[in-house]
Amino acid sequence: MSKDLTRRSFLKGAAAGAAGVAALGVLNLPAMAREEPAWDQEADVVIVGSGGTGVAAAAAAAESGASALILEKAGVAGGTTNFSGGVMQAAGTQVQKELTAYQDDTPEKHAQLWIKAGEGLVDEELVRDLAAGAPGHIEWLTGLGLKFTSVYGHCHIPYVDDSLMADRIHVYEGGGAAGQGTLLVQTVLNHALELGAAIQYNTQVTRLIQDAQGKVTGVEAEQDGQTLRIKANKGVVLAAASVDHNVEMARRLHPQQYEDLMNGVCLCAVTDTGDGIRMGMEIGADLSGMGGTIDFCGKTGAATDNRVPLFPSFIVNAAGRRFVCEDATYAYHYRAIYQQTKQLDGPTYMIFGQSSLIQGAPWTQESAAADVEAGVLVTAGTIEELAQKLSIRPENLAATLNAWNADMANGEDTQFARRTGLAPIEGPFYAYKNVANNLGAIGGLRINVNAQVLNTQGQVIPGLYAGGLNAGGWIGPYYPGSGTAVMGAIHWGRKAGAHAASL
Repeated sequence: MSKDLTRRSFLKGAAAGAAGVAALGVLNLPAMAREEPAWDQEADVVIVGSGGTGVAAAAAAAESGASALILEKAGVAGGTTNFSGGVMQAAGTQVQKELTAYQDDTPEKHAQLWIKAGEGLVDEELVRDLAAGAPGHIEWLTGLGLKFTSVYGHCHIPYVDDSLMADRIHVYEGGGAAGQGTLLVQTVLNHALELGAAIQYNTQVTRLIQDAQGKVTGVEAEQDGQTLRIKANKGVVLAAASVDHNVEMARRLHPQQYEDLMNGVCLCAVTDTGDGIRMGMEIGADLSGMGGTIDFCGKTGAATDNRVPLFPSFIVNAAGRRFVCEDATYAYHYRAIYQQTKQLDGPTYMIFGQSSLIQGAPWTQESAAADVEAGVLVTAGTIEELAQKLSIRPENLAATLNAWNADMANGEDTQFARRTGLAPIEGPFYAYKNVANNLGAIGGLRINVNAQVLNTQGQVIPGLYAGGLNAGGWIGPYYPGSGTAVMGAIHWGRKAGAHAASL
C-alpha cells in the first residue's frame, strides 16, 4: 500500500468521524452528532476485525447466548494473526507441567516478568489479569480441538531475574511457524459460527455511532459501495489491530513504527491501518502504551527462541561500538538498534567472521557468498577494511573486535553479559545491515480489565470495547517475547465479547 493511499484512507476515515485528541495533534474535528439513525442491520455484539481478538470476541459472545456479527475489512478472516505462528504464553498449565521441567510455575511469576519488562509503563492490573487468565485459555482452546505439543521459552532480559523466567510459549500441532496462526483463527471462528455468529467480509467500518447519552450503539460501514448502519444492541468490540500500515498515524503517534515503515519490513496485514484507534479517538477515547514494536531479525531469527543459541557475532552502531546484549530477547535488542540508529543517524551492523560459519551461523560458505553477491552482506579480509566499506572508523571497529576476542579467551562477555555464542571471531569478516522485520505496533486504546474503552478522564465509554493490539497498556515499551500478543488477543477478545453479551 502506498504512503499516499494510506494517508488518503486515514484522512477519509477521520473526516467521517468526530473529535480526535487535539493535544496529540492527530485530529482536530468537530464533535460527532449524537444520533438515532435508521439501521440496516443489527446484532447484540458487533465486532470490527476478524483476527485473533475478533474471532475470540465473537465466540465468547455466542457462548453467552448473544448474537455476534464480525465485520471484516478484507476478503478473508485472520488479519495479522494469520501471519504469526499462533504460539501463546501461559504459566502453570498442565501442558507446561507435562512438557517442561517447570513444575511450580505460576501466573503470578508470569505477571511479575511482564511487569518488570514493562519498565513501569504498563497497567499492572491489566497485566495481572492477562497472566491469570492465560492458563484457562489454553484449556479452552484444547477443548476446541487444538493439541499443544511443545512448550519453549523466550530469551533472557538483562535486568529480569532468572527466577521469573520459564518455558511458557505453548505451540499447538500445526503451529509455531510463520503463517500457521491461520489454524488458530479458523478453529475459533468455526466455533463461533457453529454457535450462530456471523461474519461479513469486504466490509470496512468507518465510524462509531453514539446515542444522546454517549453510548456507542452501532457502527457505520462501507460494503459493496453502499453505506450501512449496523446497530449493536449490547456493544461494539474494536479488534482492528494498531497503526501498523498507517504512515500518517505512525509518524504522529508511534516513532518506532514509523521508522519500520520507512526503512524496515512490515509483515502485518495491509488492512491494519489504525481504524479502530482512530474511531475510538474520534469519540474521546484515551490512548495507552504507545511506543514499542514487535521487531525481530528476519534474516537470522536472532534471540527468538531460547532453544537456539546465537552464533558468534556482535552488533555495532555507526561509530563501530557494541551497545546491547545481542542474545537478549529479540524486541529488547531491536529497540536498542532503533535508538542507536536515530541517535547516531546511521545504520547498525551484525559483525561476524569466517569462523562463525562453522559455529551455528545461519549462513553457510555458499549462502554467505550469494548474499555478498546480492549486496546483503559486506565482506573484507581484515576488520579495518570492512570498517572502511561500512564508513566506520577502522580503529573503533578494530577495538571492538579486540575487546570481544579478549573476553572470549576467558569465556565471558564483560561488557553486556552475553550468554551464548561466546567464541572468538576470526576473518575474513562479514557485516549484515540490521533491518527490522515488523509484526505490529504496540499500544492502542486504553481499556479496563473488562476490555471496556476508557475516555481521557478514565471513564468507561458505554458500549465500546477494544482488545488485542487495538488496545494498549498491557505490553510495555518493547515486545517481551513470542506468544504475548496472541495470548493477549484471545484474552481481551474473550473478555470483551463475554462482558458485552452480559449487558
